[in-house]
Amino acid sequence: MFSTRSQNGVPTIQRDGRNVLAVWNQDWRFASDLCELLNQMDTEPRLLLNDRDRVWLKAMDRAFGGKVQHV
Repeated sequence: MFSTRSQNGVPTIQRDGRNVLAVWNQDWRFASDLCELLNQMDTEPRLLLNDRDRVWLKAMDRAFGGKVQHV
């Protein structure tokens, strides 16, 4: 079952006590609506990625993984 919790003031969607997704801009309504939708699904949602998707996601993770420099 999915639920919405606050983690450091940010709405986070959890499943069985494990964080699945953090929601930007503290959009609690979106987080709640998404949890409701996920809980209504009969089967566990699956995300299917091919190798090309995996390479792109790793590159994006590295690009946004560093610290932000404030000017």
